[in-house]
This record gives sequence, C-alpha cells and structure tokens, in this order.
Amino acid sequence: MKKILIIVTASLCLASASAFAQNADKLTAHLQPYGFFRTYAAFDTRESKAGSEDLFYYMPYDKTNNAEGKDIYSNPAFRFYAITSRLGLNVKGYQFGSMKVSGKIETDFYLMNGSTASLRLRQAYMNLLWEDVNCSGNSISLKIGQAWHPMAADLPYAINLESGTPFNAFNRSPQIMMDAYVGNLVFTAGILYPMQYRPTGPQGASEDYIKYSLVPETYVGVSYVSKKFLARLGTEFISLVPRYKLTENTQNHYVGTKTDDRINMFNPFVYLQYADGLFKINAKSIFANGGDHLRMMSGYALYDTSDELDYKYTPLRNSSSFVSASYGKKWQAMCMVGYIKALGTQHKLPVDADGYSNAGSIYYASNGFKNMNQMFRVTPTLAYNIGKLTFAIEYDYTEVEYGDLNKLNDHGLANKNKRWVENHRVLGMAKLTF
Repeated sequence: MKKILIIVTASLCLASASAFAQNADKLTAHLQPYGFFRTYAAFDTRESKAGSEDLFYYMPYDKTNNAEGKDIYSNPAFRFYAITSRLGLNVKGYQFGSMKVSGKIETDFYLMNGSTASLRLRQAYMNLLWEDVNCSGNSISLKIGQAWHPMAADLPYAINLESGTPFNAFNRSPQIMMDAYVGNLVFTAGILYPMQYRPTGPQGASEDYIKYSLVPETYVGVSYVSKKFLARLGTEFISLVPRYKLTENTQNHYVGTKTDDRINMFNPFVYLQYADGLFKINAKSIFANGGDHLRMMSGYALYDTSDELDYKYTPLRNSSSFVSASYGKKWQAMCMVGYIKALGTQHKLPVDADGYSNAGSIYYASNGFKNMNQMFRVTPTLAYNIGKLTFAIEYDYTEVEYGDLNKLNDHGLANKNKRWVENHRVLGMAKLTF
C-alpha cells in the first residue's frame, strides 16, 4: 500500500511539474522583459531650472543680484544618481482571429519619496494590429493606454535625460491612437488626455482645464517611411477652459456659476530623418501655441475680462527646433544643436500707461520663464559601446537671452534690458542594457 501511495504521489508530482513547465514555457513565449541600469553624474557651472533631481535640464536661471551686487545663482553644482534605471515588459504573440495583440508596461525609479526612489509608471498600453486589410497588403494598428505622444516620439541623438527638451516636445499621455499603413505612407489620428504633463492656467498646472473642457486633445499626422528616409508632418489640437466656474463672487454673479471661458490651440510640427550605415541625422521644428503640456516654452495669456463669464485668452507662440547627428558603433560621436525664439501672443494684450503688459496675466510653462526671449544649446557627445554596456560623456552649452519681466510689450515679449546668461554642463553616463 505504501509503495502504491509513493508511486501515485510521485506521478502526480511529475505531472504537476510537467504542466507547470509547459505553462511557464507558454508564458515566457509571450513575455519579454527588458530594461537597463543607468547612472548619471552631472556638473553645472550655474544654478539652473531642472527636474528629476536636476537631471532633466531646462535652462540656467536669470542673473539676479543681491544687495552686495553679487549674482545669487552663480553657484556650481554636482549630483550623482541612478534613479532613471528602467524595467519593462513587452507582451507579444497573442492573436484573436485576424487581430494580433501585443502590449507594453514600463517603469523607472524617478518618483522620489524623500531620499528614496520609488517605481513610477512610464508606459502601459495594448496594441491591436490588423494586417493585410481587405487583402490590400495594408494594415491598421490601434494603440490604447499610456504611451509617447506622437509629437515627442522622435528624439535627438544625445544621452541627456531631457532628450533635447525644451527644443523637442516631451510627453507621455493616455491615448487612443490609430496608425493606417498604406504603402510608404502612415496616417495617424487619435485622442489623448494630458495627465502627467498637464497644461497650465489660473490655478497652475492642472488637468481640470481639459477635464471640464469635454474636448479631448487630438492629434492628426502623416509619415513617409522608406529604407533610409523618414518624414513626418502633424499637429495636435487642444481646447482648454481656464475657468469652468467662478471661484469668487463678482459684481453680477456668485461663486460656482458656470463660465464660458475657452481657448483653442494648435501645435504643428515637421520631422525629418535620414540614416545610412553608421551615419544618422534628424531634425524637428515645432510652432508652439500654448504647448506647455508638451514641455515647450509657451503658454497663453488673458487679454479681455469685460464679460465676467467669458474671459478671452490668446496663445503664446514660439518656434522650437533642433538638428542632431550620430556616427559610429563602438565609438559613437553625437551632437545636437537646438534653438528657441519667443514670438509673443497672437492677440495684443492690455498695457499700462508706460506701454507694458501685465506678466501676472500670462500663464506660462512651469519649466521656463516668461522673460525668456531666445535660447540655444549645443551638446557634443562621445560614447563607448561594448555590447550592452555604454560609457558616455556629454558637454552641454546652454545660453539664454532674458529681458525685463516688468517691461513686457503688448505681445508679452521681454525686449527691454536684454542680457545673455550661460551654463556649462558636463554629463557622464554609465548604462548596462538587458
């Protein structure tokens, strides 16, 4: 009897182990983990506007002298972090009828809780693909979830965390995005919701401006794709309600009364890329109209308060562009050049007796400054790649032209008492990809 029990138990154990192994094989066939360990070290010659523990770099602070005439921001700084290490999981290999299903979930340790780095969500989406639609050879894909904004997906060749921002758009958002592939053309259209990178307004950065707008952010674009060349042309549209209800009593209305405030803005862009062997070059130009949710140096301004329930707003405009190139494999040389020019508001703003507009009526990106007139950056980079191990060093030279914040003209431009402020950044990176 004992022998029979031992044999039965052993058989069950072997069967369970075999079933587990088969299920594990099926599971691993669908799951592909990936990621990297990445450590940055950064040195700056001047205090600067930056995020992610000062690794996500924007621009140097304007010159500000104390009572002794000394610039309070003329202080060098150094930091050393591994918080951008990443962990992701690709899901693939599922099919339901003619529809192929894949997905992605991706995290890193950017979220800081005091001195402790915690996981935060970067991307999480499913992708539905229909190939050879109507036997035409064309295909359609549908992406649902949080992913890169179509205007931010193409990055310059550099190692910095900001990926060329603010010369390049930077945004990941919940979205429903469709790509239709017709020959060498890809037609893209969809809606997005700016959750993590939120638009600005009277109450600071908030998703309320689009949540109560009832109009989702929209993107449409077309791409041409060949073996060596890629070109994109597109635009996003966003409709915001800076006030959806009164927050204080007015002469004729009370707190909570619904308002009719609204501002509609377009952000068109063009992107070009060429690759041949070890050489790659790309360029992007964005005409920003209130593209602060894309981390652009922009926003919008209030210019008419004559109707208590229907304030009028006008977008701030700027031109933001970059060009970058890369050459090599084991030894890789890269460089990016970026330029931004503030163009002011579309509609004229009210001015005081001296002809200056009120900076308090301008709602601007939290990563920038209203008195920025123009800005450029050069980032030569050298990387040494050994298989999945990379060591790199980058020199970032950024120079910003500031004007007087208290003397903005009738288009919100800082053209008075202009001066250039510069910062030199040396960035080192070690990265192991798996």
